[in-house]
Amino acid sequence: MPKNAFHTWSSASREALTCLGLGLRDSRHAGLWWRSALGSIAVVLFWMWLYCRFAGFFQELSVVAALLGVGGLFSLGILDFGPGLASGPATLSNMGSVLNVHALAGLGQTLLAVAQVALAAIALVAFVYLLIFVACALGTLRVLAPWMYLRRAREVAGRRYPNWQVPAALPAARSGWRRFLALLALFIPVWAAIVVLRSLIAFSVRSLYAPAAAGLLDTDQQRALAEAQRPAIVILGLLLCLMMLVPVLNLLVPAVLCSSVCHLQRRGWMRAHPAASAI
Repeated sequence: MPKNAFHTWSSASREALTCLGLGLRDSRHAGLWWRSALGSIAVVLFWMWLYCRFAGFFQELSVVAALLGVGGLFSLGILDFGPGLASGPATLSNMGSVLNVHALAGLGQTLLAVAQVALAAIALVAFVYLLIFVACALGTLRVLAPWMYLRRAREVAGRRYPNWQVPAALPAARSGWRRFLALLALFIPVWAAIVVLRSLIAFSVRSLYAPAAAGLLDTDQQRALAEAQRPAIVILGLLLCLMMLVPVLNLLVPAVLCSSVCHLQRRGWMRAHPAASAI
């Protein structure tokens, strides 16, 4: 089982890297690169203006989200205020001597724990503040992608696969029972965090999967293919997130996203049809 999983994810990684490279290549065509660059700059400037115009609102939103996060960590017992406060209220026995060494040590640990929690809260506020900005910018680009980039990306990718055809059979999509079990797994704390993180990483690719296949595959075929390519979708989403950290290159992320999704779908279908090959 572990060997099969390793083979699956390693193969998915190679496929995602290949699709990312093909997406970078195709971004040079049909005006995708300059539309992507101008669109990215315009969206970032727009949200920077909103952040400056409504700075108080975004700061309060970040503080509330950070406080909820810190509260969640307290509820899980990951954070506490040390033995000085966790041991309960003071009693007459430990208030008898002001210079009690153990009491001072407990107070020192409590103050240190409070300082650590305060620093963690400040860092979490800053992280959430930036995360909201990135999420809003990406969400705006996602809304614009089908109209500004996806149609041209589909045309360019379609020319690479002249012999492509709709496959006769696809693996079955997940049943409703398996989806219900996956939903129940969200109640497991550590596993829930992994699932949520994986979903966030793959969101940009997964959200464009159906629009990229519109008119080529029906709804059931889209779901089946997306399920079969789920590891590659996650890896491709991770690579695109890393690409966003590279200056200048991150301006091409919208175009590369649309192009790489189109290549991922067509290459996935071609694995069942060896006669089709990219040119």
